[in-house]
Amino acid sequence: MDFFEVTVDVAGERRKAWKLVMGLMFSGRDFVWMYDRCNQVAFLDGHVRAFEHFGGVPARWIYDNLTVALERRLGLGRELTDRFLALSSHYLFKPCFARPGEGHDKGGVEARGKHIRLQHVTPIPGSEGLEEIAAQVLEKVDGTIATAKDKQGRIVANRFREEGERLRPLPD
Repeated sequence: MDFFEVTVDVAGERRKAWKLVMGLMFSGRDFVWMYDRCNQVAFLDGHVRAFEHFGGVPARWIYDNLTVALERRLGLGRELTDRFLALSSHYLFKPCFARPGEGHDKGGVEARGKHIRLQHVTPIPGSEGLEEIAAQVLEKVDGTIATAKDKQGRIVANRFREEGERLRPLPD
């Protein structure tokens, strides 16, 4: 999971937005949504939307040491913000954090974020509202899972069917 700065055209005005990317490690299926800000509200909302989109919750997610998720780092330990602790407790997943300065600990989300920008946010997307742009980009990303392959040549949609059976159910 990570945020990436992107450029969008909203109601004819070119501006900056934040693209949240959450990727499932086994299948390689991604969730993408656009936000006005890279803040805790976007961070938490992105989780809720992603879990609904995937139809379940993975046992754990890997993060950078984001200030929107962490109150503070305590050596190798982490103290979660109250809201993030509530979210992870509600959805019953384990938040895991990359080592500081070790971006590759997150399973290549930076590469996925760049790929999504090049494939689905180029040329610069535009619409009357950011939510509409976000939905269009997500539709494009999802439209590739039937043909996209992982490094071993396996189709993402087939892998997601396997992974989907292992996801935890969404809470009521």
